[in-house]
Amino acid sequence: MEENKAIFKSSFIPWIIKWGRSSNLLGVLLCFGPCIGLAIMGYFPEWSAFAAALAIQLPSSASAYVYEPISYFAVLGIPGTYMSFLSGNISNLRVPASSIAQEAAGVEEGSDEGTIVATIGIAVSTFINIIILTIGVVAGAWVLAQLPPIVSEVLNLLLPALFAALLANYIVKKPKLGLFSVPLALIMVMLHNAGVFAFLKNLGTPLVVLVSVFGTMGFGIIMAKKGKM
Repeated sequence: MEENKAIFKSSFIPWIIKWGRSSNLLGVLLCFGPCIGLAIMGYFPEWSAFAAALAIQLPSSASAYVYEPISYFAVLGIPGTYMSFLSGNISNLRVPASSIAQEAAGVEEGSDEGTIVATIGIAVSTFINIIILTIGVVAGAWVLAQLPPIVSEVLNLLLPALFAALLANYIVKKPKLGLFSVPLALIMVMLHNAGVFAFLKNLGTPLVVLVSVFGTMGFGIIMAKKGKM
């Protein structure tokens, strides 16, 4: 067991960091491929349009840059974080796949064993995702067109249902944390919907997420230090 832990920390994780960092940086560069291609062809956006788009997108992207890696890390682990941010669909696919895989294997999230299981679960979900997306691109529009309208409307509830199932699972594990986090998130959403954060314009939604995430984390740390988790 000790030998496995030593290999995990001295060989596996450094190897993951090396290639995970390189592949993610390559992914960032490739994201600019279409822009570079259009620029070579002589197509440039107007600076006013660019500034308007930046003003809309930057607040949410900047806040996600802070809270997503921190809030997802405990479930994804180091390898899973690199894979998830490269492949995308983090909240609706990678996090559930990682969480369910670790629960099915009976390992603790954040442990060495949990990290290995999370890596396997996320890797499998990535390949399955590619297959499903390929089928969806080829035949998805036709299939959706054949479905009754009520079925198409119900499909919009899949993501909320998935998050509700994950939330219920964590509340069962940490009921005290759930009694704090759920009301906090609900209050923040209600304040946002009431227009309290309207003066922040595009920063309103990121503020709701940031307060909910870091507020819950802070409360969890306090409870853990007091030994009441």
